[in-house]
Amino acid sequence: MYKYWGFGLHITSGIEFPELLPFDFKQPDVSISIGEIPSIEADTAFDIGRLSYQVNSSELVFSVQDIATYYAADGNRILIRPFPGNVEDRVIRLFLLGAAMAGILQQRRQVPLHTSAVVVNNKLTLIAGQSGAGKSTTLAGLKKRQYQIFSDDITVLKEAPDDDRISGVASYPMIKLWEHSLQTLSLDDRSFPVVPGYEKYGFFFHGAFDTRQYPVERIILLEARETDKIHHKQLQGSEAFAGVIQHIYKASLFRQPAMRALCFDVVSKMVKCASVHQVTRPLLCEPDSLLDVVTSIL
Repeated sequence: MYKYWGFGLHITSGIEFPELLPFDFKQPDVSISIGEIPSIEADTAFDIGRLSYQVNSSELVFSVQDIATYYAADGNRILIRPFPGNVEDRVIRLFLLGAAMAGILQQRRQVPLHTSAVVVNNKLTLIAGQSGAGKSTTLAGLKKRQYQIFSDDITVLKEAPDDDRISGVASYPMIKLWEHSLQTLSLDDRSFPVVPGYEKYGFFFHGAFDTRQYPVERIILLEARETDKIHHKQLQGSEAFAGVIQHIYKASLFRQPAMRALCFDVVSKMVKCASVHQVTRPLLCEPDSLLDVVTSIL
């Protein structure tokens, strides 16, 4: 049995996860195993591309065409049933680290945000952006400039009863970069393709991974548009809230009224104490120019 830390949780697994941080503990929060998937009484069912979902207040079943079916329940266990055939383990792991863990967090009433993060002066700066906005490329650039990388793809938001601020916990120690980002940053390591057949590669930072939680001090929202230069403005009030709330990770799993209310409360609390910045860049943009603007905000 393997033991890991990920998403702020102690995880035991019957299969190996090189993406997660090996960690010793006595009592697990979540267990992962191969098994038969039970049928559930779903409150909600929907399809998104190759994925089909069934959800209720304590269970999630989702299936990825030709890959696997997953069952997440009670915030503490995940079952996997791989489809017959030659499915690569890393592909099965990829979907577990995405939707299955989002289901576990939803069941534990914790909000995951689709953001990268760096630690600056013992506080977090979150970096969000839709696909193609430059989020992971910016994170890799910050790493080259010696900033402390905290998380690449997901930051789990935490409330503390004695603190007005929202804190963040990292997901796992891997940065994922597309081929064009590797070329832009002059990186040569392509030894860990995230998904076979796609030019996206993983870079580990287990040795520098930080399992502590830090208060969120600022959020940077990256956007790529038809514009002639990089624009930066600070958002306030409802505009700041609207910019951040759209980056809830796997938002389709948080549609129930109680979870929508939780997301509203957590994000509202966060933007009251953290500054929110929108950085809009041209569709074709030199990474160093974007990095200069981002670092001027840090």
